[in-house]
Amino acid sequence: MEPDQLEEVARNLPIFPLPRTVLMPGTTLPLHVFEPRYRALVAHCLATHKVMGVATLRPGYEATYEGNPALYPEIGVGQIVAHQPFVDGRCNIVLRFEGCVQLAHEIDTDEMFRIVAGEVLVADPSGIEGALQSLKVLVLQLGSVRPEAAEEAHRLAQLEGMELPDALARRLFEQIDIQREYLAATRLVDRVALVQDRLAQFMLTTSTIGEA
Repeated sequence: MEPDQLEEVARNLPIFPLPRTVLMPGTTLPLHVFEPRYRALVAHCLATHKVMGVATLRPGYEATYEGNPALYPEIGVGQIVAHQPFVDGRCNIVLRFEGCVQLAHEIDTDEMFRIVAGEVLVADPSGIEGALQSLKVLVLQLGSVRPEAAEEAHRLAQLEGMELPDALARRLFEQIDIQREYLAATRLVDRVALVQDRLAQFMLTTSTIGEA
């Protein structure tokens, strides 16, 4: 999706709020849609730009789940790239990451689903080449200390641009907070640094276990 298209969509963005879910850069997200309001959301998106935001619900959402529970401000924007409808109205969809917006405010609507206005977070690539090269070296080092991971490490090191840190982030980041931090980081070197720090911790743990 082109930046100007993303900016236009972000002004009136339908959202799918989910607990403990972040649409991460470089990922696809499969979803099973069964609630009436989210069936309506999918129908709306398919009839328009096929784009929705995936917003993460803040803790305590259960008390107001049927209403408008509080959201974290970072919202991953995804485009529907696969849609499998069922005769009873349910469907499966797959969203492909297209960008990130910062929640500005919620828009009053008569729709069954929620709509927000957001500000597109524009990535800053300054210094990224050096950061990526350092990350590739660390990945190859992991392959050397863990022979069973050598083949995968060499495969990962062949990835271009942000494909490498995005692929590692999917593997390494299990906690929602760090997933949100990765999503919202506009400086790409900060995303790489998050991955590099976690990978270094993993390598240290692996080394310590091997010495025990």
